[in-house]
This record gives sequence, structure tokens and C-alpha cells, in this order.
Amino acid sequence: MGTHSDSVPPRVRRHVAARPAWRCRICAAPWPCQPAKLALRVEYAHDPVGLSVYLCVLLHEAAADWLRLRPRPPDPAELFARFVGWARPAEAAAARGRIDRLLDRTHASTPGTRTRRRAGPPPPGRAPDRRRPAG
Repeated sequence: MGTHSDSVPPRVRRHVAARPAWRCRICAAPWPCQPAKLALRVEYAHDPVGLSVYLCVLLHEAAADWLRLRPRPPDPAELFARFVGWARPAEAAAARGRIDRLLDRTHASTPGTRTRRRAGPPPPGRAPDRRRPAG
């Protein structure tokens, strides 16, 4: 028969951020590292909105730490991708891409219809489209 230590699983060390550098305390990778992302996905599996809100709060804190420690401001796109962008559900992004491609093909093949414009300001001299976006 094994000892007590044989039946107790080893303590799983959480990959948490070491502030103010925002590096993982376990693997020293920029946080959130891959193990931290996996753990957060599991922890928030039934609350993806909660995960996004939590990550936005951490992004804000990381930006504040960055500004206190460095003379130049961080790149907002890089911070977003690092802290929040990875949490976007891949299936939803893929589905949106399929829908966009289908709509583009439908508009292109229908005579007398215009192709769908991407988001952005209206061309000069045109009023903005007030219709509610499909979503």
C-alpha cells in the first residue's frame, strides 16, 4: 500500500501575474501566459462575459503599472491582444466570418444591389446609415 503522499495529487501551482511587470510568477512569460489562459478559460467556462470584464480590469491595471514604470505609453492594440483579445470565442469569430462572406457573395451576385460597406464614416455628402446593424 502506498504512503499518504502517493494518494494526494501534487499541488498545482497557479500561473499568476507578478506585478508591476506583469510576468508569470511560475514561467516568467508575459502574463497571461498559456497555462494562465487555459486556467481562466476553465474557470470562466460558463461566464465568458465575466471573463472579458475581468480581463478588461486587468488590462487597465497593467496599463497603469506600465505608465508608472516606463517613459513611453504602451501600444493599446498590443495590450488589448495580450489581455483581452485571446479570450474572444474562436467559434463566434469564425461564424461571423462565414456570415460576412455569405452576405458579400449574396450582395455581389444579386443584380442591382450594392456591396455591403464595412463600418466607418459615411462618404462625404452622405448621411450616416441609421439602420440597426444585424448581429
